[in-house]
Parts: sequence; structure tokens; C-alpha cells
Amino acid sequence: MSGTLAIIKSSGDPLVDIAGAYFPAWLACLLAGLAGTWMIHAAAVRFGCADIVRPAALMLPGIFVAIACGIWLLLFSVR
Repeated sequence: MSGTLAIIKSSGDPLVDIAGAYFPAWLACLLAGLAGTWMIHAAAVRFGCADIVRPAALMLPGIFVAIACGIWLLLFSVR
């Protein structure tokens, strides 16, 4: 029921104003997820704990999705 309410309550894709141009919010979440994943991977390599993110082919996309969806839920979800 709450999913249906969220769809009805939503008026469309939220837009983010960057220097006068409007971009879809999912694009901002994508870039934040990419930057966050890069920072986590760089920190793991720097501190010698890159073995934690093995296999990297599964863990890094998972971290990316978690960050991107988390940013979406924190900033753009229907309240």
C-alpha cells in the first residue's frame, strides 16, 4: 500500500539545479556513488585492507549501488 501511495504522491523525477541547468536527480546519485566507491577503494588500497573487497568484481558494484541508493533515499525520497 505504501508503494502505491509513494507513486501517487510523487510528481515525477526530481531535478537538481547545477549552474542554471537542470539535471535529473538520479544523475547526481550516480556521480556520488561513483565518487564514493572510488574513495572507499582508494582508502582500502592505501591502508592495505584491499583484501576485504574481494572479489572486486562483485564488491565494488555492490558498494556503488549501496551508496547511490542511499543518497537517493536520503535526499530525494518521497517524505
